[in-house]
Amino acid sequence: MIRTRRAGKKGLVVGLVVAAVVCGSAAAAVIPVYWLSLHARLAPAAGNSAAGQFSGTLLVSVGGTNPAEPSDPLSPVKRSVLTWKLSLPPLRGPISASLRLRATTSAAPLVRVLCERCSTTAHGRIMLTKSQGLRVATSDAVVVVTAASATLRGPVKVSARIIASAR
Repeated sequence: MIRTRRAGKKGLVVGLVVAAVVCGSAAAAVIPVYWLSLHARLAPAAGNSAAGQFSGTLLVSVGGTNPAEPSDPLSPVKRSVLTWKLSLPPLRGPISASLRLRATTSAAPLVRVLCERCSTTAHGRIMLTKSQGLRVATSDAVVVVTAASATLRGPVKVSARIIASAR
């Protein structure tokens, strides 16, 4: 397996999103959608020495034209959908997990609860705004799992990108 440097990943993701918007505005009856595969290794920040895993998919539609009436543009979608799964080591006490978005120059920091009283194999789906979804896509997110016996945390990384068109 050949490993390459991942410098410029944020620029690549932003470029792909811009390309999707440009392609969507040029083609009638096409709604550009992008899908990202996400993962994070949850390393112990305090307590336990065992690590966990976060994986998920992020789906964002960036607007387009109405397939039934090409001259009628659709309003831009203001939501992203994050479907996620946690694989955790055995931890003592109630477990909770959250997705934390760092502050940017145009947005405040944000904490979204993934689950309270999580199991060691928790999964779910949350809705995010479009801008929050883009912040997750540019690796500005961290998953934090807390329990009485340990705290695990890890940065969310993009591992695969697919841009598609919905008709």
